Amino acid sequence: MQTLPATMALSGADKARPQRQSVAIVGTGLAGLTTAYLLHNDDHGRYDVTLFEQADELSFDSASVAVRNLKTDCVERVDLPMRACAAGYYANLMRMYSYLGIPLHPVRFLFVFANALASSASSPRSEATAPEDAGSAPGSYFVHASNLHKTPPPWPSNRGVFAHFCEILYLIVCQLWFSTICFWVPPETGDGDDSETLAEYLERVWLPRRYISHYLLPLMSSVSTCDHADMMAFPASDVVNYKRLSHGQQHYAVCGGVRQVQSKLVQGMRDIRLGCRVITVEVVSKASGDGVSVRWQPGTAEATEERFDHVVLAVSPDVATRIFHPLSTALGNMPTKWVESSVLSPRPGAFSVAHGDLPQSCSHHGDDKSPSQVITFRSTFGDGARTEALHAMPGGVLVSTQHTATVESKAVLKTAGFTRTLRTPASRAATQRVMESNPASDSRTHWVNGENDVWLAGSWCWDGMVLLEGCVVSAIRVADNLGVRIPWQ
Repeated sequence: MQTLPATMALSGADKARPQRQSVAIVGTGLAGLTTAYLLHNDDHGRYDVTLFEQADELSFDSASVAVRNLKTDCVERVDLPMRACAAGYYANLMRMYSYLGIPLHPVRFLFVFANALASSASSPRSEATAPEDAGSAPGSYFVHASNLHKTPPPWPSNRGVFAHFCEILYLIVCQLWFSTICFWVPPETGDGDDSETLAEYLERVWLPRRYISHYLLPLMSSVSTCDHADMMAFPASDVVNYKRLSHGQQHYAVCGGVRQVQSKLVQGMRDIRLGCRVITVEVVSKASGDGVSVRWQPGTAEATEERFDHVVLAVSPDVATRIFHPLSTALGNMPTKWVESSVLSPRPGAFSVAHGDLPQSCSHHGDDKSPSQVITFRSTFGDGARTEALHAMPGGVLVSTQHTATVESKAVLKTAGFTRTLRTPASRAATQRVMESNPASDSRTHWVNGENDVWLAGSWCWDGMVLLEGCVVSAIRVADNLGVRIPWQ
């Protein structure tokens, strides 16, 4: 038998080996990092991943902070914003955490509902920071224990026996009715922009208005970090599905903060470009060859241009439409708003921000392996109704989102802002049209996900609440379309 020359044999091996493709991922939140992890760890080694991040650090954990208790000298990690997740609704996120070996622990909450007007003059010192203090916050009118882990829950200090007993009976009836309709009365999703809003759905099912304004909206608008009116404009299917899937489920948090998730997702990646702002993403014309051109600027240096086989935009819709022009028509005016979240010290001089690589404990742990944590919903009602969520961490600091009152600057340890994508029937329809992932369709007149090798990923890139679950689902969709096996499925 004639033996092939070594050079010819090597050439044949090269032809059998799949050609590697370059992928640029813009944005390093959970969606971008999950997409990068899946492509980087492709079973067949087909993708070279480049991460672009405008900030000087990866964004998923960039707002989190290490806080030192000046009395005990303990340093604790506090995620900003809060990263708790409920089993059931966060099914894909929980499976990914399990596969990555991310340590989780259950978290139990005491939800304190309070009138912000009664507490507008209060300071962080007066807020409930321990389970035994729940209900002592100014203006509190009810305390609810998640999954009824504490029965009866703490008693609001300003409530009489008879009034509190009547409130409990009222809430039992309302909660049973709301739970029943969520499982048995589906929202009208319709076609296009015709899906039912939360306001229309709640009116149709005759849910009492006081229950909506004083309980349902403070809770759900805090989950979505938006005003009450914004929440009422959400598609009803978002809230109903969230309620159905999270009903009776346990909440979990990552031990030591989501920095552990971030470090595992980028493990082994070499091409991470921090401080690099992507200016434009453009599809290369056929005459110039295939690929997608990314124009980016490293710091204050001159902009440079690079060509990739695929580009994943893992950013908010306003950023995506700004850097990739075909999206401006496809998505229209996706509603967004700027939200701020702060870490507050309940007592001046009690805590400080810790810098450097220091040993840090988990902020959710104490003598009890699953201590109750107090979240106070301070709501203003009437025109411009909104809710501020004040989460008392076990270490003693408060995490505030959607500020309704002026906070003394000396109480603020750190403030971070982020863009929140809102949901409406129109934005839901626009997202569905874009995410249909059918580039070959001849009937469409708009850009769709994957067309010309440009992809979208993010918490808003799915049909559901704009939460971390959407990040994982959209990342899985991109990887699946590129033929990558999802290891935790």
